[in-house]
Amino acid sequence: MDKPIIYQILPRLWGNKTESPVRRGSLEDNGTGRFPDIDGPALEYLKWLGCTHVWYTGVIRHSTKTASHGCSPSNPQFVKGEAGSPYAVCDYYDVNPYLADDPEHRMEEFEALVKRTHEAGLKVIIDFVPNHVARDYGMSRDAVRPDDLGDGDDKNVHWSESNDFFYYPGQSLVLPNVNEFRDECQSLENGDFEREYSILPAWMTEQCREKFRNSTLPEYQAFLSGFKQLLIPFQESPAKATGNSYTPVPGVNDWYETVKINYCDTRTATWDKMLSVIDFWLDKGVDGFRCDMVELVPWQFMQWLISKAKARYPDAIFIAEVYKKDLYRKYIREVGFDYLYDKSGLYDTLRTVVEANLNSYGMPIELWQSARGITRNWQFLGDIQPYMLNFLENHDEQRFASDFFGKKASNAAAPLTVSLYLNRAPFMVYMGEEMGERGMDDEGFSGRDGRTSIFDWWSVKSLRDLRKVIDSKLYLSDKAWPDELAGYEPFFRRFSDMVRFAASDDAVRKGMTYDLCYCNTNSDGFDIDRHFAFLRDHGDETLLCVANFSDREAKMKLKIPEHAFEWLELAPTETVNPDTPVEVTVPPMDGTVIVLSQERK
Repeated sequence: MDKPIIYQILPRLWGNKTESPVRRGSLEDNGTGRFPDIDGPALEYLKWLGCTHVWYTGVIRHSTKTASHGCSPSNPQFVKGEAGSPYAVCDYYDVNPYLADDPEHRMEEFEALVKRTHEAGLKVIIDFVPNHVARDYGMSRDAVRPDDLGDGDDKNVHWSESNDFFYYPGQSLVLPNVNEFRDECQSLENGDFEREYSILPAWMTEQCREKFRNSTLPEYQAFLSGFKQLLIPFQESPAKATGNSYTPVPGVNDWYETVKINYCDTRTATWDKMLSVIDFWLDKGVDGFRCDMVELVPWQFMQWLISKAKARYPDAIFIAEVYKKDLYRKYIREVGFDYLYDKSGLYDTLRTVVEANLNSYGMPIELWQSARGITRNWQFLGDIQPYMLNFLENHDEQRFASDFFGKKASNAAAPLTVSLYLNRAPFMVYMGEEMGERGMDDEGFSGRDGRTSIFDWWSVKSLRDLRKVIDSKLYLSDKAWPDELAGYEPFFRRFSDMVRFAASDDAVRKGMTYDLCYCNTNSDGFDIDRHFAFLRDHGDETLLCVANFSDREAKMKLKIPEHAFEWLELAPTETVNPDTPVEVTVPPMDGTVIVLSQERK
């Protein structure tokens, strides 16, 4: 496949139509999207957008505080948010009951979603989390699954190659934010509300305040009594190592909702258990996996896992979340991943360039903030560029249009020109990105941080409005959008046009790239720190792509050197040749693509 386009969806948010969600609300308060909401019209839209794959995030069953709709509530002391983190998997062999119309038939509903997705001409990607599981992994099952993680572990030793987890014999888990309040809270008299309120943890106080103001005395007493039960420590003895830290006393910023899986550098029973997980989902029709934090597990395990999986399913796709650039080549060439996040490379570079220019107002910027970094990044990647996964947004990163990044959606055109068109690397779109979603809701656990919450029950207005666009097929019409949606239309049109072009144009999908920056350092109007220009070429088509990262219009005369004609095997013409600069005008924080008609040598 020349240039995959991956669309990331968090199903619990995608189909949620609740108009006025409540901060820190429950599932009953705020609702949830479900598998059937990803229906034919939605998939038809994704196909129109140019997508080849859909990454369904948060499908595999995870810990949650919810006790309704078929869910088994986990202890709230280690669940982040009301909904819980999709990366605290509590059962690798199940899907979340809340995502089904009928929780008793949730797996059938997931299988139907896979079938719908395939019938729409799209492939299915889900998460694989090899480093950690939820603290209560397996507890949601009605019966023990033989030979699953932790089954038969010797808990009297810290480590054994036959154990699936790390243990701290003789030590109990101490979770942050709760135990320090336990003794004092339990000794209080029920009527001393102000004192009780003053010592409760921060994550409880907001709900207490609301109840204190709007409840009768008996109602408040009952409410606070229930809260006090939450302060009874979650029992885990011996303690297990946390997902990102080897300690029985994880900190508030640790992944305290998870426990780390124990791997060795050579094959153990744990390896086989995790391969069984992969086989289970491949047998369900899943086409690939986004593999979470693979640098925290031995690369030998991932190499073995991928080879075993591809022996049965040669077309299975494995995408790695890797952040150390010096390991990129190893994970592609040796470990066997199909694609890697280029977060530490192109994403970080583009983000730095955008932020520097938005805040500089024409003032000089440092070299590390310069658009020259784009050239340095592709030179570092070399021949592994097509194996990178480019993006401007995903669930971990702040929305481009947030106050913390690009400020407004229209500023995305410049970095999109580079991220989409620079090479044959796949590109990822995060749900609502095409609507300029800002991620500035205050959902609860996440707070107003520029991200769309993966921890809270929530309903996102831009996604609700996107659904209106999809259902009314406005994206297929040339007519102006209705007033309630008109504000989205300009950016939606620009963004979707750019993605569709990247997905369909041969020069972008499978062409060669030629960086023009080195030969235009002294060209009229070209600022090597704020502008970036390159050629894409394939067959009979040559494209000139130019991004302007500055806050002012750029009028430039770009040279195409003789070496570019030789490298791309182009024949100079009267209008396009080494002696005739190409005049280009690019608006502020924007990009342009010019088709240069060329003859082959």
